[in-house]
Amino acid sequence: MHATHKIPQNRTLISIFVPGEIDAQCCAMPLNHNILLFPKGISTLSCISGHKHKKICSILLGLIVGLPVPAGQDASCLVKSTRALLDFLYIAQYRSHTTTSIEHLKDCLATFHSTKAVFMDLGAQKNFNLPKLHSLIHYTSSIQLFGTTDNYNTKQSEHLHIDLAKNAYCATNRKDEYPQMTAWLERQERIERHANVVNTRQNPQQRTSPQRIIGPPCAHTQSVKMA
Repeated sequence: MHATHKIPQNRTLISIFVPGEIDAQCCAMPLNHNILLFPKGISTLSCISGHKHKKICSILLGLIVGLPVPAGQDASCLVKSTRALLDFLYIAQYRSHTTTSIEHLKDCLATFHSTKAVFMDLGAQKNFNLPKLHSLIHYTSSIQLFGTTDNYNTKQSEHLHIDLAKNAYCATNRKDEYPQMTAWLERQERIERHANVVNTRQNPQQRTSPQRIIGPPCAHTQSVKMA
């Protein structure tokens, strides 16, 4: 979903309006405890994290409503297309789905495809041959086959990149980093094992029994005696 959150807020949408208009809307937003504010705007942001992408999506529709579109064109179609895509993203994140929610998901995607031509009319996009947009077609079938999207996201595995790559690289001198990263990770593992041994000896009552390896299920043999 992280890659999908980038679709409605990329440079295509920002380039439609007069430079600085969306940033001015961000600066005019009042203090709020429920949203993340961007007092310097969003047009100059780079290397945006997934968390910030989600926060931008939560305020994006309010930022473009009422803004004048170049050449005096009607902005309602642009707002409708953006809203349909945002609705699709939020419905796709439901933790449980029904037939009704799946139909809403299809309707939102159909609405976006029927109104997306406004981006080409405004000269912001030449075509929509984008892999990210194509992947949206498969969301409904994936949810029906494999369950909700939170069952197969990559958030847990991506977090390991911080522990196993970013932190290890920061501990190097940025020259011939791979042997240094490997040595750093080995030392961290040894320190962790040593800390576990010390903690076990200092607190023997917290000693845990060795985990039993769970193998594949097997059928138990049963016998019946007939009288």
